[in-house]
Amino acid sequence: MISLNSARSVAIFGGPVRSLRSTSALAQAQITEESRPYNEIPRPNTFKFMRAFMPGGEFQDASVTEYTSIMRKRYGDIFIMPGMFGRKDWVTTFSTKDIETVFRNEGIWPHREGLDSIVYFRQHVRPDVYGEVQGLVAAQNETWGKLRSALNPIFMQPRGLRMYYEPLSNINNEFIERIKEIRDPKTLEVPDNFTDEISRMIFESLALVSFDRQLGLIRNNRDNPDAMTLFQTTRDIFRLTFELDFQPSMWKVISTPTYRKMKRTLNASLDVAMKMLRENQEALEKRRAAGEKINSNSMLERLMAIDPKVAVIMGLDILFAGVDATSTLLSAVLLCLSKHPDKQLKLREELLRIMPTKDTLLNEDTMKDMPYLRAVIKETLRYYPNGLGTMRTCQNDVTLSGYTVPKGTTVLVGSNVLMKDSTFYPRPDEFLPERWLRDPETGKKMQVSPFTFLPFGFGPRMCIGKRVVDLEMETTVAKLIRNFHVEFHRDASRPFKTMFVMEPAIDFPFKFIDVDQ
Repeated sequence: MISLNSARSVAIFGGPVRSLRSTSALAQAQITEESRPYNEIPRPNTFKFMRAFMPGGEFQDASVTEYTSIMRKRYGDIFIMPGMFGRKDWVTTFSTKDIETVFRNEGIWPHREGLDSIVYFRQHVRPDVYGEVQGLVAAQNETWGKLRSALNPIFMQPRGLRMYYEPLSNINNEFIERIKEIRDPKTLEVPDNFTDEISRMIFESLALVSFDRQLGLIRNNRDNPDAMTLFQTTRDIFRLTFELDFQPSMWKVISTPTYRKMKRTLNASLDVAMKMLRENQEALEKRRAAGEKINSNSMLERLMAIDPKVAVIMGLDILFAGVDATSTLLSAVLLCLSKHPDKQLKLREELLRIMPTKDTLLNEDTMKDMPYLRAVIKETLRYYPNGLGTMRTCQNDVTLSGYTVPKGTTVLVGSNVLMKDSTFYPRPDEFLPERWLRDPETGKKMQVSPFTFLPFGFGPRMCIGKRVVDLEMETTVAKLIRNFHVEFHRDASRPFKTMFVMEPAIDFPFKFIDVDQ
């Protein structure tokens, strides 16, 4: 079991602790008699809000971004999203000052409301597996701090990812061959269900990181039963979570069909993950017995050294959090580049300098000097924001938009919506990767308004998989655009919808034209 002392946790976050304490005191000082009481924060009637999600209601089938945007127009930058059926009220804010206040007062152990349906499963349905190791999704307070401190060196340091450049490059090569197999020989367009192919490739890449093995879902073993179970369940969990934890649901009161499906889905993915890890360990023992040298620097081996349960939980969480979100991001990058061929050409010119041949091996050295590639990905994250934002539970009383918000209140910060707001981003409806680069004449970068670009969150509890996603996206986009010119000839006026996270709303039969060089 994990045994890390509190001193280590404090040491890792030693810098932020000082500033957080000072801003916490400042926030406390802001709460004066002039602050308006919590019960005056605008809010809809609870019953009417619940009715809006039912058949015929204005929010039926609406995404979280759509219905919160409507409420923002109706109530302003701060309002209460009513809780029901066991879920607490959420204060929702789109104010940059409020967002900063929330993050500056989160402490060294930020409290984020977990996805209750998953937390309940881990604590009450399968305590035999999870026990005291709830994972970063469910853990809170010092338990979370100790686990995060143990995981940070594995996930947040670039050197831990070096070993994956070559195998990820090989997976991308396999994906390129798959594109050539399935595209129409005359039109060069891939089938309408190409997003499934993208998801298979992303799953294959993340499974390599999670379980130290390639599963063959791209070409070699597309019907691998264990891999298909993991592939499908990780995608289903996202949709079920939205229904159970973001829309009104009675699963906390009675066992609903949706929650029972969630329970079956979580059990199936857990069983396969444990089986795969057992197989990995058995194979490793045979290799050790045969005198083979074992690479102990992989993420899986380092997680196993902490605790085998941690390895299972983090492996599943990487897939759960990463497959759909990263697949959609790749679709968005390809869409942006296909609709802006001048930007695609500029990116390819950069890639040709770094990758003189199509089979140039990607490694840490070749990936260093690709600023435009990173700007393209960053601008895509802004242009198509993935979800509404994130949540935090107030660690103490704070003032948000002039209202006193008491300790223990859940705050939903809508930071992602601000990335399309002209107040913060000039020409927000234009795809401009250049906005993230230094001006060639002045040498200065665009000044981004603080707390408006937080696609991976902020502070100690920011997304731990950021570097894994960066590596996956950079290698994949580099390989694809080096090999193909990408076009898209369908209506793309509303290509995505945001439920829990952003997901495709249309098919993406991209046209892949071979690059001659």
